[in-house]
Amino acid sequence: MRRLTLGAALLACSAIAHAYDWPLTIPSDTQAQHYILEIGGTWPGRTAITRRTSASGTHYAKRFYDCLNHTVKFLGAGATLDAMAQSKPDEDMAPVAPGSVADYVGREACKR
Repeated sequence: MRRLTLGAALLACSAIAHAYDWPLTIPSDTQAQHYILEIGGTWPGRTAITRRTSASGTHYAKRFYDCLNHTVKFLGAGATLDAMAQSKPDEDMAPVAPGSVADYVGREACKR
């Protein structure tokens, strides 16, 4: 029983190791607070889940980055994590606009 408990605890810790909640400064969007909640995938294809909080509310987004080609696409967006997960992804990749929110999030996602 002790081994089972230890194994479950180690598994939980490894799952949490990829979940974050760190603030990210976005100079082009100073009226909001941005946080990276999760970075996943294998380089050069990375995913990032973010939370944006402002006076108008909270918004979640999941993006996929092609770090080699500096392109991105939304995999989902919404006012809750459930709404984000249920939204339709973009069909195509797009160039990352310099200085955009996607640019700053991508810089973090692609360096990890």
